[in-house]
Amino acid sequence: MVPFFGRFSNFLFNKVTRQEQESFSEEKLIMDFSRTKKSPFNIKPESSYNAYMSKKCFEIVLKKQKCIAWTEIPDREYQDHIIEARIRLDNLGGYAAAGITFHIRDDQAYYIALFSSKGYFRVDAVRDGSPKPLIAWTDISEFNGKNINMGIITYGTFLIFLINGKWIGEASDDSLVSGKVGFAIASYETTGENLSANSEYVCKASLDYISINTRIKDVEEKYKKWTNYLNINAESRLRLAETFAVMGESLKALEQIYKAWERRDEATRAVSGEESGVRTKKELLLAARMSIRLGQYDEAVNFIDALLEQWANSAEGKEAVKEKIKILGDQKKFAELKEFVLKYAKNKKDINYHTLLARCYFELKEYKKSASAWDKAFEMNSENGVYAANAANAFDHAKKKEEALERFITAGKIFLKQNNQAELGAIIPKLLTLGENDWTARVLAGKWAFSVEDYDRCITEFSAANKIRSAIKPKPKADPAHYYLWGLALSVKDKNSEAVRLLERAVKLEPDYGLFRFKLAEIKLKAGIKDSSIAGEFKLALDNMDDPDGNMAEHAGNLLRSAGYVKSAKYFFDKTGKNAG
Repeated sequence: MVPFFGRFSNFLFNKVTRQEQESFSEEKLIMDFSRTKKSPFNIKPESSYNAYMSKKCFEIVLKKQKCIAWTEIPDREYQDHIIEARIRLDNLGGYAAAGITFHIRDDQAYYIALFSSKGYFRVDAVRDGSPKPLIAWTDISEFNGKNINMGIITYGTFLIFLINGKWIGEASDDSLVSGKVGFAIASYETTGENLSANSEYVCKASLDYISINTRIKDVEEKYKKWTNYLNINAESRLRLAETFAVMGESLKALEQIYKAWERRDEATRAVSGEESGVRTKKELLLAARMSIRLGQYDEAVNFIDALLEQWANSAEGKEAVKEKIKILGDQKKFAELKEFVLKYAKNKKDINYHTLLARCYFELKEYKKSASAWDKAFEMNSENGVYAANAANAFDHAKKKEEALERFITAGKIFLKQNNQAELGAIIPKLLTLGENDWTARVLAGKWAFSVEDYDRCITEFSAANKIRSAIKPKPKADPAHYYLWGLALSVKDKNSEAVRLLERAVKLEPDYGLFRFKLAEIKLKAGIKDSSIAGEFKLALDNMDDPDGNMAEHAGNLLRSAGYVKSAKYFFDKTGKNAG
């Protein structure tokens, strides 16, 4: 809803007592403005709107955009009643609405029923100035967005709404049981080109006719007529069901669907004497989804199965397959889910097909098939380390230790590259159990330990990895990052001499990687090593590093100056123009 005009107060409406109910008189007020110049409504100019008698109608115009206003019949309150109104809307090309307010207690408490220039209808209950939708925007069939006959029946807590003599919706609400009646208009959006230079308003609504009937016998008859499903079109109920679904009112939506089907079946019986049972794929899918929201899974499955029996390859059928997969998965019915996926979701180009089967096979203890399915998923997305880890876990359960270790290592490398310490940490125990004597596995464990600042464990794992690798003939190609991080970990522990030796190995393996060379020079200074080539190491390092702001060069200068290499430090300060002193 748009912002509401009116006073702000803390008014709280109390339900009327039985004695007060009996004080409402029975009458039928009819105002045909084509035949009278009198108006029962308040007619007075306001800052936001004007209301006045025009030629053969009562009009209300809005002067401001994005607001709502109404004028009411003073000194008259109604409880159960039938309202009939003939309304015309001039929206000047923008988006506007008009309708009836009823059971008005004040400008903070009332019901409002509107139809819009875009062909929709809605009802709100307003309490303490806050609107609560009873019926959100609902499509009106066969409507031009301008002229309409609106009917409202209130009977106790029941509210029934008619448009052009046809049922459009119903609600039950006890927020307000009596009050005044008004004529309302709303502006939602208007663009500059919609308004002429001389226009004094943004939209206008005209009321040609209104009647308010409080005769209890008439109200009861109308209520009975429009609660009899035979008088209500099935399609109207289905439109309302869709609205309730969007509002999150699943039970109300399902109730309207059932009533629509009952109406359709009754119509078929009246013609052929037989039960039709006709349900469209769209209706079945909606009924299934509402049942799922309500936790009525058996009913949802029945609706889905009925849909798939006829329209498995339709758009609705594909959606129904997703819904049933979710139901069976949530219920952990993996045998049934496996068969369902193989029958209705068999698409080998769809990665979800393989992951679903992988999960089912694993839960059914078919571990080799699960591993194969996870491998297929990983083949389709080789950046997803979880798929590789799941394949490893399945192989492990299948007693295929070698294959399991290979997949765990693959997964670990992906997690490390993605800085995903949580996932990497989760597989470390299995990685080390299976790869206790595998140098690659121990290197991965060391890198993970370094990332979480567990330097003692990092040193232990790197040392073990180096020992295992050294014993292999022929010796596998070394990993420069292994020696680099190992060296940094030792430096943290103030074992700088050992750190220098390891960083020299890293530099030898990757001579053009500037960071390795820079850290080597830094740790040499930290270790107190006097070496005239250190400044040259920094120069070579910076030649192979991105240092647009000169921060690394400045850092090198500070390190050299602190170590007594003042002349060499000046080179780096001159290079950056920083800290020249």
